[in-house]
Amino acid sequence: MAIFPLATVLFPGAILPLHIFEERYKEMMRYAIENGGIFGLSYRGDAAIGRETPPEIESVGCIAKINAVVPLDDGRMNVISTGLLRYRVVGLQRSTPFVVARVEPLTDDLEPGADLNRIFDDMAATCRKFLEAAQALDEASAPINQDLPDDAEAFSLLVCSALPIDNDAKQALLETTSTRVRLTRMRQHVTAALSEYSDRIIIQQRAKGNGHGKVGKQ
Repeated sequence: MAIFPLATVLFPGAILPLHIFEERYKEMMRYAIENGGIFGLSYRGDAAIGRETPPEIESVGCIAKINAVVPLDDGRMNVISTGLLRYRVVGLQRSTPFVVARVEPLTDDLEPGADLNRIFDDMAATCRKFLEAAQALDEASAPINQDLPDDAEAFSLLVCSALPIDNDAKQALLETTSTRVRLTRMRQHVTAALSEYSDRIIIQQRAKGNGHGKVGKQ
């Protein structure tokens, strides 16, 4: 599978818009289009234009499905893709002009249901409020589709994709193979983000009502 090392983290269910302009990634994207319309995105915090940053063996990334391609001048293109499922890199087949790697699917471990379901149910309402607030504020990471997965693993991964946290923290959540642990770790992030977003929405509503962020005198 062609691998795109990038300084961003992709989760299953999340939308990934890309502007492809480097020659090696133009070629990579053509290869991906010709080979099932998929590629892998591997997070590399040090990824940069013209820099070789192949993924490490055993590193975790996310397979992306190409949904739409808009050709531009000079072979450049805009690409819209969606995260499908996580993978672990098990070997590199080639690294130039772009990386092709052997990968294996990665899913969460099987866990007893009762406790996991309780944590999931406890968090579901708060997570939905958080995503609704993110969409109301037009946050770039907010999922477009309001229909959230019923499966706890898929639900937790989609919510994590929208969290306003740094990429290293997101990558740690992507690599977690316990749904219970992921739900527990993301709880504080969701709660903090919901509080911040709610405050911002109130300020926006007040500003629309009286032209500034303060409550008008009665």
